[in-house]
Amino acid sequence: MPETETLARDQVIDVLKTIYDPEIPVNIYDLGLIYDLQITGWDVAIKMTLTAVGCPIGPYVAEEIRNKLQSVGANTVAVDFVWSPPWTPDRLSEDGRMALQSLGYPV
Repeated sequence: MPETETLARDQVIDVLKTIYDPEIPVNIYDLGLIYDLQITGWDVAIKMTLTAVGCPIGPYVAEEIRNKLQSVGANTVAVDFVWSPPWTPDRLSEDGRMALQSLGYPV
């Protein structure tokens, strides 16, 4: 039996920060790919995007999110991809921006 009645938002974010875009060496949270995060008890609903429409990694990323969140106690994990607004480098967190800059990306 869980000690709390809900999965902690910080815990979910920590998990999302362990999932990386395979082509960009920054996690999906700091890349700004997560548009919405809802937690209801032990169920998680995520709306996210990818850096480009038609990027083939979507199913892989969604499955990794589901697996990792379920490993920390989430019951249902819904990952929905949205394309509006489109992703731009403006969505990068400060950590994401610094990581890319350290690799020579002009962001």
